[in-house]
Amino acid sequence: MSKLPLSARKPAKNRTTSSAAKPASASSSARERLLHAFRTGEWRLPLLSGAMLGFAFPTYPFIHLEPLAWIGFVPLLYQLKKTPSFRAFYRTAYFSMFILVLCSVWWVSLSTAVGGVLMYFAQSFFLTLPFVAFYFVWRRTNWILALSALPFLWTAWEWIYLDMEISFGWLTLGNSQSYLFWLIQYIDLFGVWGISFWIMLFNVLALLLYERYEQHRQLSRLLSESLMLSSAMLLPALVYSLIALSSSLPTKSVSATVAIIQPNIDPFIKWGRHQEDFVMQKHYAITDRAMRSQRVDLILYPETTIPFYILEPYNDAKRNTLWAKVAEWDTPLLTGFPDVVRYTDSTQRQAGARFDRYSGLYYDSFNSSMLIIPHQSEPQIYHKMKLVPFAERVPYLDYLPFLSSISIGVAGISSWGRGQDIKLLAFPTSHGDSLRTCGLICYESIYPGLVAEFVRRGADFLTVITNDGWFGKSYGPYQHAAFARLRCIETRRAMARCANTGISLFIDRYGRGYGEIPWWEEAFTTATLDIGEGETFYVRHIDLLPKFCLLVSAVFFMLAFLKRKSAV
Repeated sequence: MSKLPLSARKPAKNRTTSSAAKPASASSSARERLLHAFRTGEWRLPLLSGAMLGFAFPTYPFIHLEPLAWIGFVPLLYQLKKTPSFRAFYRTAYFSMFILVLCSVWWVSLSTAVGGVLMYFAQSFFLTLPFVAFYFVWRRTNWILALSALPFLWTAWEWIYLDMEISFGWLTLGNSQSYLFWLIQYIDLFGVWGISFWIMLFNVLALLLYERYEQHRQLSRLLSESLMLSSAMLLPALVYSLIALSSSLPTKSVSATVAIIQPNIDPFIKWGRHQEDFVMQKHYAITDRAMRSQRVDLILYPETTIPFYILEPYNDAKRNTLWAKVAEWDTPLLTGFPDVVRYTDSTQRQAGARFDRYSGLYYDSFNSSMLIIPHQSEPQIYHKMKLVPFAERVPYLDYLPFLSSISIGVAGISSWGRGQDIKLLAFPTSHGDSLRTCGLICYESIYPGLVAEFVRRGADFLTVITNDGWFGKSYGPYQHAAFARLRCIETRRAMARCANTGISLFIDRYGRGYGEIPWWEEAFTTATLDIGEGETFYVRHIDLLPKFCLLVSAVFFMLAFLKRKSAV
């Protein structure tokens, strides 16, 4: 505790005066520490790190700052080594991570200002936790051992965190390199976690080189060692990628021609009252044009294309119209829609389920995808399993059901139920072959393990339906589309990605995009996807690397517990 100023140490004349002096002193001390940090420049290196890491993530497609991530942690780690206490250490790390979050995902507030601001602070906190573990290992052992542990600690925590219901796993470090398909083909072995580990290891080695330079002050030596480091870290990845890009991947003899429909409807308007007919007629008109231009095997609509409960009896007329259009096109349709499940056994309902007083049953609404086959009355339905925290479902409702009232809705329906089953959607092609795909919805495309599980269960290609119109003309939609490229490389499956306002495109098995529809444009695009077969090492051994990193992290913690702190 800092000492009080002399004036505050004098005996107080009464109790009120004495009690008022303490908070004033604490506030003054906090301001003094902040002013001292700005005067001495302690904030500059953490600010630099946060900005470098934040802008390393994809923004607009003509901006490529991915290499900033390779050295983005160096200024922060350099500053952290100088911190005299855990409080100063944590404050520095948190400030840097907060800048990272602001630079990379500021656009979240365009959909919900309150939810976005809360996310900034929460995500910054979660990003600091690997540094807390790093600090523990450092203070119990030494600096070099702690740096050796950092790539393992970081990768293991990213994996653990992504699996939490409260996680916003958007900022997985490996996602920052999504556009560099010519460098990251090795993720068919290790998943996106391989990139996260590689980036953090590169940062650690770069910091060690700079620390050696400070000791010897030999610039030529620093340059030559930096060149050696870059070569040692980049060449294996480049060679592997070159081999992968020049080789022929296993392909089935069948193919699938897909038409992506991008209706370009403002999502805030779509969920308004009396908009159902306008929305459906617009989709029908674009699809009619697409079907006149080329025969396809599958039509793809965006997330929640149908903004009402079309399978409910009171919407039979609208359902019959849709089924008639699918029969007219004679082509399967995969579309997003909200689905209702009623529980005849109330004990089977999910936490947060609502009660329908007319039927006397509890029910859940699900953000869903539906595959309609021509001349078949029953659709195939998949319920979204990975939901955006608070915006789509309050985390941990199963354990804390009283939290159901704090959902942050954007528009349309909030408080979705959580899907329980990985379900493939099967359809016949125009050539009589049978293919299976997944009906991944929006946020689910950032989960490598989930997508790999679909492929392990037999998905021939990937589909993602989404609605990124909430984020205007920010780079959020481009960022989201970029991350989908990683899933294609990890699983060696092609993808059709359909977005309401963009970015809609096809992605091949190497992560290369084509047939893209520009954002905020009403259009359709058609392409033939090659159908992959076989399983990558990553699909066969899902998340093996982060599991190994968790084991190694446990070993470092064991050493920290057993070993006395040594000199830094």
